[in-house]
Amino acid sequence: MPSAAVRLGRARALESLVREIARDEILPRYLKTARNRKADGSLFTEADIESQRKLAEALPKLAPGAVLGEEMNAEEQARVWKEGRKGLWCIDPIDGTTNFANGIPFFCVSVAYMMDHEPLFGVVYNPVTDESFFAAKGAGAYLNGVELPLRAPAARLADAVAGVDFKRISHHLGNELAVRPPYYSQRNFGASALEWCLVAAG
Repeated sequence: MPSAAVRLGRARALESLVREIARDEILPRYLKTARNRKADGSLFTEADIESQRKLAEALPKLAPGAVLGEEMNAEEQARVWKEGRKGLWCIDPIDGTTNFANGIPFFCVSVAYMMDHEPLFGVVYNPVTDESFFAAKGAGAYLNGVELPLRAPAARLADAVAGVDFKRISHHLGNELAVRPPYYSQRNFGASALEWCLVAAG
């Protein structure tokens, strides 16, 4: 396994690559893209396909490994996951495609590198706001190059604004949360990787 310093260096290099591909493949298509649907009914766009293709070409040069992309079908993903123990790139070229396709500026490129199915470093980048989150195991997490403290005291759940996507939980649990919410309020912004980064940033 590479050292923390090497992991951090690769995270910084990955951030530069993700910014470049987002600038070239995603932003030019924002607000003017055709929508298509996958077999499961979820949206995808030309920007998803082209940015994933560019990432899949470039990432193995940064660190060796198989590439598992969001835009692959389930069989391909399962095969790549099994093959990727010695190195695996996980890509969601546009997390929040529905937002992207509808002109809502809350979406991101999300890329992580794993070995033995353990995350080592990754980047989440919102090209509209130019906010870049990156982290490396043992080397901290960063927002636009500034290290995040990450040790904020935990808030009480009763005071929290929780991220809940009711489409992805059971009907029974959804009803229970609606009737007896354990949190103060609930939101779903439609790009979970970016939502998790905002939680990490405090």
